[in-house]
Amino acid sequence: MSSKQGKPSAVPKFSSFKPKLEVTQPEKENKADESKQDDKHPDSTRRDRHDPHVDASHLNDKARHLKVSHRSSPLEQDKGGLFIYDRRGDPLIRRYGDINRRDVPNYRRFGSGRVLGLDGYVRLDHSGSREEFSVLGYHESRSLLSSDRKTLLAKGIYHKSQTVRVRRDQSYTVTGSEDFVALKSSRKRKRDGFVSGGSSGEEGQSYRSIHGKSKNHEHSDSDVDYASDASADARDLGADDPMNTRGVELSRRVRDYPEDIDSWLELVSYQDALLRTSGRDGRQPTAAEVKSFADIKLTMLEKAYSHATTDLQRKRLQLRIMREGSKIWDAKTLSKKWEEALESHGTSFELWKEYTNFQQTRLSNFQYEKAKQHYIERLRLLESEASTKASPQDYLEIFEQIIYVFLRLTRFIADSGYRELATAAWQATLELTFARPRTLTGQPEAKVPSSFQDFWESEVPRLGEESAQGWAAFEQSDGTLEPPDPKGTDKTVFPNTRDGYKAWSIVEQQKAQAATNPARTMDDGAEDDPFRVVMFADIQDILLYLPGEVIPTVQSLLLDAFLIFCQLPPALYSRNIIQDMLQDDFLVRSPTKVLAAEAPPSSLTDPEEQNIQPPELSHEYPRMNATPEVLFNSPNWFKSTKKIRDDVPADQYQWILTTLKQLARTFGARELAPYYLAFESVNEPGNEKKTAKALLKQDPTNIILYRGYAILEWGKGNKEVARNTLAAAAGLTTISTRDRISLGIAAAWMEIEDCSLTKATLQLCALPDDTSMSILESSSASPAQILKARQFLSSNRDYLLSSGDVRSAVIYAEGLLLLEYLTGQSNKEPSGKNQGDVWSAIASVSACSDELVSRGLGNASAHEQLLQSAARLLYYHARQGPFRAKFLREQLTKYINFFPQNTIFLALFAWREARLSIDDRVRSILDQAVLIEPHDCVSSRAFAIRYESRTGNIHSTRAAFEHALESEACKNHPDLWISYIRFCHGRKELRAKAKGVFYRAIQRCPWSKEVFMEAFATLVRDMDSSELKSVYNTLCEKGLRVHVDMEEFVEKWCREQKERDSARG
Repeated sequence: MSSKQGKPSAVPKFSSFKPKLEVTQPEKENKADESKQDDKHPDSTRRDRHDPHVDASHLNDKARHLKVSHRSSPLEQDKGGLFIYDRRGDPLIRRYGDINRRDVPNYRRFGSGRVLGLDGYVRLDHSGSREEFSVLGYHESRSLLSSDRKTLLAKGIYHKSQTVRVRRDQSYTVTGSEDFVALKSSRKRKRDGFVSGGSSGEEGQSYRSIHGKSKNHEHSDSDVDYASDASADARDLGADDPMNTRGVELSRRVRDYPEDIDSWLELVSYQDALLRTSGRDGRQPTAAEVKSFADIKLTMLEKAYSHATTDLQRKRLQLRIMREGSKIWDAKTLSKKWEEALESHGTSFELWKEYTNFQQTRLSNFQYEKAKQHYIERLRLLESEASTKASPQDYLEIFEQIIYVFLRLTRFIADSGYRELATAAWQATLELTFARPRTLTGQPEAKVPSSFQDFWESEVPRLGEESAQGWAAFEQSDGTLEPPDPKGTDKTVFPNTRDGYKAWSIVEQQKAQAATNPARTMDDGAEDDPFRVVMFADIQDILLYLPGEVIPTVQSLLLDAFLIFCQLPPALYSRNIIQDMLQDDFLVRSPTKVLAAEAPPSSLTDPEEQNIQPPELSHEYPRMNATPEVLFNSPNWFKSTKKIRDDVPADQYQWILTTLKQLARTFGARELAPYYLAFESVNEPGNEKKTAKALLKQDPTNIILYRGYAILEWGKGNKEVARNTLAAAAGLTTISTRDRISLGIAAAWMEIEDCSLTKATLQLCALPDDTSMSILESSSASPAQILKARQFLSSNRDYLLSSGDVRSAVIYAEGLLLLEYLTGQSNKEPSGKNQGDVWSAIASVSACSDELVSRGLGNASAHEQLLQSAARLLYYHARQGPFRAKFLREQLTKYINFFPQNTIFLALFAWREARLSIDDRVRSILDQAVLIEPHDCVSSRAFAIRYESRTGNIHSTRAAFEHALESEACKNHPDLWISYIRFCHGRKELRAKAKGVFYRAIQRCPWSKEVFMEAFATLVRDMDSSELKSVYNTLCEKGLRVHVDMEEFVEKWCREQKERDSARG
C-alpha cells in the first residue's frame, strides 16, 4: 500500500519467495491494452483506489485517461486521493435493501477466503450474487446447515470429509540428472534394501511436529486434497455456538430419556429457532424451508408419540403433529389424519379447536349450516361432560370451554352475515344469566325453562333495548308487559352510478347494516326477509344456559366474552382463557378495517423532528394491562378504549351502549361499571358527571370509579375537581388500606403530570401518616418524612411479596417508584427542572421485578402493571427534558422480553427508534422477541404493519402484510385480509396484485361475507361481470347471508338505466 508521498510501505520479504521477472512490452501495446481495459471496466479506477497492490504511479497514469466525477459533499477525499471518508452513510440503503454494488470493489482472495497472516478462523465470506463482504469471527459459521450438523436436514446435505487420493504416475523416475531439484526422493528401492519414502500405499511422516501428534490431513503433500475442507471448517467454527450446544443437549436428552416428552417438544421448538436463523438480513424463511423443517419436526413428533405413556402426553403430541402435518400433507391426507386423530382423542378441546379451524377454512368443503352444526354438537358434548364431572376444577374448566365455544359460534354466525341471529343469541344468554327469576336460581335444571320461551315470543323489550326490564320482571308481572311499538324500515338510498354490480353492493351493505338487531313480527318489512325475525326455535340450540351455582364464578368471563364479541377489548381479565381468546384470529376483531396509513412527510425529510412528535397513543387491537390510566384515556398516555360510534352500524352501537348501561346499573354487574363509564365518556362525551354520580350512588366504595372520574375531569382541565374527588375517596372509612394507597399514588401521578414535583412528593409522604392533611399543607417534605415514606413503602412491598399478595405489593412498589424519582439523588442520568432521578426510580422497579421473576411470577399480570407504570414514568421523563435514549431503549427492551405482546412497550420503543437506519432495532426486536411462537398474535402483527406504513415504504408494508397473513397467528383473520386488499388497491404500484390477494383471502376465510363483498366494493372496476357472478355464486353456494338477489337487481338496474337514457334522448 502506498503512503501519502507515493513511496511503497515496508512489506516483509522472504528469501524463499523469488520475485517474478518483469516482462517489458512496447509502449504502444500497453496503451492499447489500457484503452481496452478501460472500455471493458469503466469503474476500474474506483477499484484501484482500494487495491493495495496498485502503486501510486499506476493510479496517476489511469487518472489521465479516465475522468472521475466529483463526489458529493458527504464523501471527503484525503490529500493523496487514495481514500474516501464517508461519515454519514448512504441513506438509500434502507430504501433499496442493499448497498450500491458499483461502490464496492471486487476483491479476489485465494485459500477459500483465508486471510494471510491471520488465524484460520478469520475469513472473507462472499454470499451469493449479492457479493456481501464480511469477516467471520470465532464460532461463527457460513450457514445454518454448516453450523448444525446434528439436524436431519443437515445430514441429508453434507457428508463427511472424504480424502481424494491422486494416483501417482509411476512411469517416470527421478534420476538426478534433470534440470530441477526434486522435493521428494524417488520411491524406488535402493541397493541397500531400505525404502526411503515408504511404499505407495503407506506414507509416513517425514518429521515430528513440535505441535504434537499431527492429524491425518495435516502436513500432507500436494498429492492429497480434501473434498469438503470448507464445509468441515464451517462445521468446526460453530461447534461452541450456544444454539448448537443447546441442540446437542436436547438430542442427547431425548436419546437417553425417550419418555421425557417435554424434552421432545423442546427439541421441536428448537427447530423453529433454527428456522428463524436460516435467513440473513431479516429475510423470512421460504416456503421450501418451512416445509422442510416441518418434515423434520413431524419425524421427531411421531417418534416422541411412540414413547408417550399418558393420554395427556399423546394429546399434546397429536396436536403438534396435526399442526406440522398441515404444512406438508395434501388435503386428502390431512382429512384422513384428522379422522384418525379425532377417533383416538375426540375429547381434547385443543384438538377440537384445531380441527374446527381446518374445517372452517376449506373453501372446497365449507358450508355454513354444516359448520354451525359442528359448533352445536360440541356445545351438547360439553354440557353432557359437565353433568359427569366430579372435580370442581374440572367442572369449572368445562364451563370455560362452553363459553369459548359459544363465543366462537356467535362470531362465526355474525361473520357469515346473520348478525341478527348472533345478537339474539347474546341477548337471550345475558337474560338467562343476569335477569333470571329468583325462583329458578337454586334449581339444577340444565335445560332452558319453558317460561323463557314465553318471554321471548312475547317480544317485550329485551336486554340491550330501550325500556327493557328483563325476564325476571316479566315473570313477576305474569306476562303483562307490553311489546315496543313497531319500527319502520329505513329508506334505501340508491347510488348514483351506472354500474349495476356496484349499485347492488351498496344496497346490500345498507340492508346488512340495518339488520344487525333482530326485528319484531310487526315491524315494517319483516315479512319480506324471513331471517329478520328471530324466533325462539332459531336460537334454542345455540343458547348458553349456565347452572346457578357456577354463575358467580364465570360471570366475569362471560362479560369479557361479550365485549370481545362486540369488537371491544376485555374489561376484567378474570380467567386465563381470556388470553386464549385474544390469541384466536377467528375471534379478535376491530371496527377499523384499514391498518396501513400514509407515512408523514417528516419521516423521510427530518428524522430528528419526527422523534419530537408523540407516539401513537391509540392502536387497533390494543394489548395492555387494563389499569384506570389506560381505561379512562389519561392525558399523554395510551388508551385502550376507542370511539366506535362512527365505525359500526348505528343500531349495533346503540345496542352495545344500552347493554353496558343496563348490565352495570340494572342487572347487577357492578364490576362492569368503570368500563361503562369509560366507554360512554369516549362515545358520548358530556355526560360523565351524571353517569359517575349514578354509578357511585349504586356502589359508593368502588375506588376505580373515583379514580376514573378524576382522570376524566383532569383531562378536561378541571384539576381542582379531580383533586377533590380523590381526596373525598381517600376520606372514606369503609375503604381498605390498599385502596387508600392507590388513591394517594393516583394523586401523585396527577401532580407529576402537572410538573408539580413538590406536591407529588407531599402526596407520597402523606401515605404512612394519619395526619395527612397537615403534610399536604406544607411547603415541602422534610428528610424525615421522606425517609419514613420510603421505609413504609419498601417494608410493606417486601412483606406482601413474602405473603403472596402480589397485587397489593405492586401498588406499594409503584409508590416507591415515584418516591425514588422525586427524591433520589444518584446523578447517574441527566435531568432538568421538571425531571427527577430516573435511574433510582428504575432501579427500584428492577429490584422488585427480579424478585417477582425469582418467585416464578415473571408472567403475572401484576408484574406487567408494575412495568407499565415504569414505562409511563420513562415517557414522562423523556418528554420533559434531557435524557439518554440508550437508557430508555435498554429498559423497554427488558419489558418487551417479559411481555412481548404489550402495545405500550412496543410503541414507546418504536417512538425513540423511528429514525431510518441500517440496523433497524424495531424490526430486529419484532423478529427476535415479538413475532415468534408462542407470543405471535393479531395485535403484534397489526403493530408491525402500522410501523412499516409509517416508517417504511409500500414494499416494506406489503412485506409486513405478507408475513402476517402467512403466520399461524393471523392467516385466517378476515380484517387483515380486507386491509391488505384495500392497501394493494389503493397503491398504483400494487393495484394489479389486489385481485390475486382477494382470491387468496376467500380461500383462507370462506365463512366471511365481508371478504366476499370486497369484490363488489373495492375491486368492482377491476373484475369483469363473469368474475363477479362467479364470486356471487360461490357466496350463495356456501350459505352466506344475502339480502338482495344480485342477478335480478343488476338486470333491473340496467333496464332502468336504459329507460332513463332513452327518455333523455
